[in-house]
Amino acid sequence: MANVHGTLAPTYTARNRRTLFRDMDFDEPVATRFPGAAVKAAPAPRPDNPPAPFGDLSRTSVLQLCSLVEQFAPGLTHSTYVKRRRGLRLLFEHLETLPGTDWQAKWENSPFDGDKALPVNTLVVSGSTQDRHAVTSAAKLAFCARVIRPSVGGFRANRFGDYPESFGLASHDPALEALYAAVDARSNLGLSHRIRVKFDIACALTTQGIGLEHLTPEALLHYSLECRRLGVTHGASKDQSCFAARGAWEILHSTGHFPPGTPTTLRKFIYTGQLTPEQMVDRYPLRNQGIRQLIIDYLVRRQADTDYVTRDGLARILTSTFWSKIEQIHPDQACLALGQNVWDQWRAHVAF
Repeated sequence: MANVHGTLAPTYTARNRRTLFRDMDFDEPVATRFPGAAVKAAPAPRPDNPPAPFGDLSRTSVLQLCSLVEQFAPGLTHSTYVKRRRGLRLLFEHLETLPGTDWQAKWENSPFDGDKALPVNTLVVSGSTQDRHAVTSAAKLAFCARVIRPSVGGFRANRFGDYPESFGLASHDPALEALYAAVDARSNLGLSHRIRVKFDIACALTTQGIGLEHLTPEALLHYSLECRRLGVTHGASKDQSCFAARGAWEILHSTGHFPPGTPTTLRKFIYTGQLTPEQMVDRYPLRNQGIRQLIIDYLVRRQADTDYVTRDGLARILTSTFWSKIEQIHPDQACLALGQNVWDQWRAHVAF
């Protein structure tokens, strides 16, 4: 990146870029790379009449909740009904002991909601595996029936194998059924992608307590950013640039669900235009103004032979990954001629 004369290397190939980006942890807030995202994102306002496919169950008794099992999934065996009713009793008898005037408030006062939520099956400490499965099934039923509105963290702390299908059946919503059918008709999407699209839609509706008609672009972006913030975006691993619900966005757009003029992709919706070299660099405040200007001048010079994405990557590497780390190691570093000790410490730092 630098030579002993204090100038930046003039060439930067695709191979260099792959090498520099590989294994580096860009733990960067979404607002720095996509400054319009947080402004545009907004959870859907709570509707005057929230979805209640089985009626208002916010204060109903545990016994009445147990009667939901037959309505929720008719045709199951008697033993399965017994197990599911037991799961509901285990979950709601525990919630009953917590503060709150209704089931939603009690849920929010439990350890099963919020950013660091525990899976509901941790409620079963010494019970059987069947009981743990039963409690998880009870949470799924409570979410689908709109008894409880979990946060994204509270929802994603649990594993529901067939949540989109269960949610669709419980919703009794022809528009949602038609949307699911449109997803299934996309032969260009693999099975896992179709499942993911339906999952993101069902999860966004569940966690915001809305029906499909209230799922706006802003609300879906809010869900996407919550998944990204919590690190639960499907397939993201350590890729901090991934957003959830990209496939869901494109389906909703192509079926005419979003208002006219809505961009075709989620990324286009949050993209607010290209940053100048100065703006790219100033996302990461640097102490040394001479080095700041040197990086800016370098980016300006590279405008003729690189695309925007490449320059954005260069700016992040040179400022965040390189020089800001150097200033943490040696705050008084005044030039690019690094001492061996500083160089070794930086190499050790970015290796992790």
